[in-house]
Amino acid sequence: MAKPDPITFHIPASAANLGPGYGVLAIALDLPLHITIEPRTDGQLVVERADDPAAQHDPRHDPVLRGLRAGGELLGQAFGKGVTVHVDGTIPRGVGLGTISAGFAAGLGAAIRLARKRWTAGTLLDQLIALGGDPAHGAAALLGGLTATVPLSPPREQPTRHQILQQILHPGWQFVVVMPDAQMGTAETKRVLPPTLPHAVAARTAGRVLGVLQALQHGDEALLRDSLFDETHVPYRRHLVDGIEQALRAGLDAGAAGTTICGHGPGLLALTMDPLRSQPIGKAMIGAFESAGRRATALPLGIAHYGALPAQQGH
Repeated sequence: MAKPDPITFHIPASAANLGPGYGVLAIALDLPLHITIEPRTDGQLVVERADDPAAQHDPRHDPVLRGLRAGGELLGQAFGKGVTVHVDGTIPRGVGLGTISAGFAAGLGAAIRLARKRWTAGTLLDQLIALGGDPAHGAAALLGGLTATVPLSPPREQPTRHQILQQILHPGWQFVVVMPDAQMGTAETKRVLPPTLPHAVAARTAGRVLGVLQALQHGDEALLRDSLFDETHVPYRRHLVDGIEQALRAGLDAGAAGTTICGHGPGLLALTMDPLRSQPIGKAMIGAFESAGRRATALPLGIAHYGALPAQQGH
């Protein structure tokens, strides 16, 4: 009997939060992990990581393997003969590009393709979050494009329930991710956030989220610049590393429609409708970090219209 052909798919990086959309909004960026699934005959579940050869991976805690196992339990797939999942490509770690959520999404995506049973994007996002993934990063990693995550369950209800709403994104948007030479875990970047916020912040934030979505849909740079202002997490993360405040301002001065923290940081995201501005924006933001005594790199990226979930099934 002929050996089955390998199954391949791709997982995008993601820029989550987008200013006021904390834990809700995310854009999938075309910086993929390449996933290849091959059958085994020894009953083992193996993940081979080529995406970060220098890192020391504990197989017991690998997010791809955890996602695979959780997806198998969710879909009733035993993987009796075993499977190998190869992971290649590069999503920089610890800078706010959703690396951990991408790993969980990769494992869940592999489980879906092997189980061949029906699923919903919301159920899989619930599973990804239960594993420890981020709601916004996870939605973009699963479906690609511009996503909004809607929490359906009231506070304290377990397990939590979510729905992913895919949003319209104007194709002209260009994205620049600027990464200082510092890596931080999510827990470290969350410790700087206050436990509560003033009540009035909620109304202002909800309005700005709608403004961000409108601006991204219609390519409205002026509306994006005003709506991207945040009071929920960005003010507290501006001081994660030296130079963030200056780099955010330098990006705007160089012509960006908006700049903000990328995900949980310390990476930054700049947006523009003019592709000729991407390089000057990145250069200006790198220069601001260097003036603060810190090296940085810039990546101009497009949107990723792909995710971990097969296109033939929706929400």
